[in-house]
Amino acid sequence: MQQFGSQDARAGRIREWLLLLLRFAITWDPKHEAAVFAMADEIDALGLRWRPSAPSFFRRTSSEVCKMITALDDPRRATILKKHIARIDDPRLRRAFHAAVDVEINHQSRGWSAKSKGPQLALRPPDGKGGAGSPP
Repeated sequence: MQQFGSQDARAGRIREWLLLLLRFAITWDPKHEAAVFAMADEIDALGLRWRPSAPSFFRRTSSEVCKMITALDDPRRATILKKHIARIDDPRLRRAFHAAVDVEINHQSRGWSAKSKGPQLALRPPDGKGGAGSPP
């Protein structure tokens, strides 16, 4: 019975790691990225008496995914992020991450810029006319 408890604990930590990745995808905050790597190290170290000398799955995946979240002009971005999205079992979490990284929509048309630190929101009134940056 204890084995199931440890599997449940690991599943909980993996879910927390996925939520941390989602939070970083939304905010691009270096503190949130650091939290992703801390959780990845913790999951990779489960069951070990010492930390592995080489990055394991969660650390490597965190590095790859975090890099692609912010690398808007990298041609590998969509492939790597879609691969990560396909690994997420929870449909709500999968949809939320997919929406946060927006891998299928042209980022320039959405107001994203490779030089910016995330989305530049343009607010539009309900009629769809005007909005930020348009003449009054």
